[in-house]
Amino acid sequence: MKFRFVLVLCFISFLSNAQFLIAGTVIDSATAQPLNDVNIFLSHTTIGTNSNKKGEFQLVNLKQGKYEMVVSSLNYEDYIIPIQINQKNEPFIIKLKPSAHILKEVVVESYDPNGWEKWGEQFSLNFIGATQMARNCNLLNPEVVKFKFNSKTKRLRVFSTEKLVFENKTLGYKIYYLLTKFELDFNTKSFSFKGYPLFEELKPKKTKEITKWAEARNETFRGSIRHFIRSLYADQLDQDGFEVREVRIVNSIERNRVKELLQQLYEKAANGDSALYRVKNDSLDYYLKVNNLNDGDTKVTLNKLVPIENFVFNPNSTMDTSSKAVFFEGTMQIMYLNKKMPYEYLRAVPNLTGNDNIRTDIYLRPGIPILIYPNGTYFNGLDLFTDGYWSWSEKVATMMPSDYVLTGK
Repeated sequence: MKFRFVLVLCFISFLSNAQFLIAGTVIDSATAQPLNDVNIFLSHTTIGTNSNKKGEFQLVNLKQGKYEMVVSSLNYEDYIIPIQINQKNEPFIIKLKPSAHILKEVVVESYDPNGWEKWGEQFSLNFIGATQMARNCNLLNPEVVKFKFNSKTKRLRVFSTEKLVFENKTLGYKIYYLLTKFELDFNTKSFSFKGYPLFEELKPKKTKEITKWAEARNETFRGSIRHFIRSLYADQLDQDGFEVREVRIVNSIERNRVKELLQQLYEKAANGDSALYRVKNDSLDYYLKVNNLNDGDTKVTLNKLVPIENFVFNPNSTMDTSSKAVFFEGTMQIMYLNKKMPYEYLRAVPNLTGNDNIRTDIYLRPGIPILIYPNGTYFNGLDLFTDGYWSWSEKVATMMPSDYVLTGK
């Protein structure tokens, strides 16, 4: 079953090459006592640490920008706060609230005791992925995953009693993932998830593993949504091999209108009228594509490229100056010219061939722009929807840290 996808990436941006640090103390909110061995990390990065016996911590070698800092400890509620890294950062005093270590939502809606047997495959396919590398991305603690299916709404919700731990042997990462949302809607065939991952480099057993991981990371990054957002922010779509086109949704009324219009044009041409040849190429292309739609198809992708200035704007005075705004109405198709559809994806999607470039349709929540940042993250992820290659490929198995830098050409 094919699902549309909402991908949520935390809003992190790098503004300069200068390095900074943040420091603070973690205490119990009830007793004010310092808390030892609390995990503190910046989401979607490789940057993390633990507090010492005095509750103190430091995160060093940071680049200036916006992050989401996650503070997590057993028997305490998770603490998540957006932070701006600059030269004036004051030490943080973080007060953690004690928790019964039981998911409140799970208590209210008791989870399925046989959830993994019923829903584990669906969860793995939609969260870890169905790509080749998903076979080498293993969830090490599946026992912490809890499932709740609502038969009335046909929605599957997934919870976790602690961080999910993945080992990705293809990309060379261990991922600690704080899952805050996973919902699969069988009515709309859509799903979304949100969470806060911390990446840790695996230790290579052989020297050649380092080279393999570097090659796999580069290949995974190319054509990804993060690659596209970075390219969009830098205004270098052409150089990086991306193309953006408008997608029009065609209903039955429009199909009939176009069919009648073409019929009139063909009749005039048969009588020697040159009306058909006076139609602009872009319009004629659209008419022909609509006329050739298969039964059940509703989308037509136009040939003309959409200029970047039509949907990317510089921030106004009320916005984060390190960001750019992306806004458009309707649907756009993103095509990446330097990668073909992989075999696994071709098996899942009919009417595609191995000669097709990877492409994805994207659309926004009506009337709401998203903000993009130079390292390829965007906010708010729940306002951007994908349908196509990215909805299939952008999963935990292909996830990489936002501080990853593409190497080579």
